[in-house]
Amino acid sequence: MARHVFCNAILLEGEDLDVTRGYLVIKDGKIEKIGEGTPRARGIDIKRGFVLPPFVNTHTHLADAVAKELYLGKSQPQVVGPRGAKFRELGRAGQELVGMLRTVIHDMLRSGTLAHCDFREGGLAGVRILQRASTIPVQSIILGRPSKLSELNDLLRACDGVGLPSLDAFGSSAIKEIACNVRKAGKILSVHAAETKEAQKLSFKKTGKSEVERALELRPSFVIHSTWASDQDLLMLKKARIPIVFCARANSLLGVGIPPILRAMRSGLKFCIGTDNAAVCQPDMFGELSFGWACMRREDSGVGGEEARELLRAAMIEPLSIFDLPWKPLQEGAPATFLVLSRGHNLVGLKNVHAGLVNRARADNVNAIFINGKRFKLGS
Repeated sequence: MARHVFCNAILLEGEDLDVTRGYLVIKDGKIEKIGEGTPRARGIDIKRGFVLPPFVNTHTHLADAVAKELYLGKSQPQVVGPRGAKFRELGRAGQELVGMLRTVIHDMLRSGTLAHCDFREGGLAGVRILQRASTIPVQSIILGRPSKLSELNDLLRACDGVGLPSLDAFGSSAIKEIACNVRKAGKILSVHAAETKEAQKLSFKKTGKSEVERALELRPSFVIHSTWASDQDLLMLKKARIPIVFCARANSLLGVGIPPILRAMRSGLKFCIGTDNAAVCQPDMFGELSFGWACMRREDSGVGGEEARELLRAAMIEPLSIFDLPWKPLQEGAPATFLVLSRGHNLVGLKNVHAGLVNRARADNVNAIFINGKRFKLGS
């Protein structure tokens, strides 16, 4: 029976990512023991490196990487609106799109991400492109977007659910029909809501309701952005137990605002982290955490280690309650799937582990990725 001991490690253990300074024992692909201090048996010295769960990037548009920096000199609607520039670029893309997607997915892997949830445009054909590009061990959770209602059932058979760009992407009755069919199929439904200030204003003007309130009527699995969600919106989401996925860097770079991460955290609302549009920023969860941390600190300089812990949980733990993924938090009996971060120059002398990792860790700290107890070779 295969058994390995990793010692002299700093582990982020369990659902709360509690710091344990000690060792990790793996047997037959599972975590047999997590202990403090030094193990009795000799082991592999991690040299005070960090052992933590892999990242889950809960919102991506990876195909948009076909037109990087497309957003320069443009507003958010001009880039990603219904007739935005990104759709023209996607329409021009040929077979090179599959190769480009594989490159982006490999980049996610090298930065410690083992799963992502992608809003894939282009109907059934768009879903097939990402399926061809998806490579082991990164798990692509694909939310398709029907080009027309008649292809909805075929789309649902082919992917993990539906990701709606807005509440006005189809007519009101069509949106409700889509939501109903997604629920009947037992698939994921998600929608962009309250991404821009203008969208919120227009929603109130047309319906007397916020975009978040309208989104909740569809009973989604989660909502995306909610950059302009009010405190009342956040309370409604909390009551309905519907999490938000925040994408702070893309929101900022597209000029639509900064999401209410700290307000959501303090309200007790569950949330996750995504990198959004790959034309705007790389799908790097380290960068997303660092930027989100800066946004929180800007809002309140009293933000500290506990808030950093919650931010890490949003990137590693909270998505596990949404998606059916083949790993769990670091705990005894769980699959031995985890990251090992080396204690490079940027991670020396941390006074607070959670805040230090959120603010300082980088993709080049990823020393190893273990999947079911086996080290995955990252390659070049």
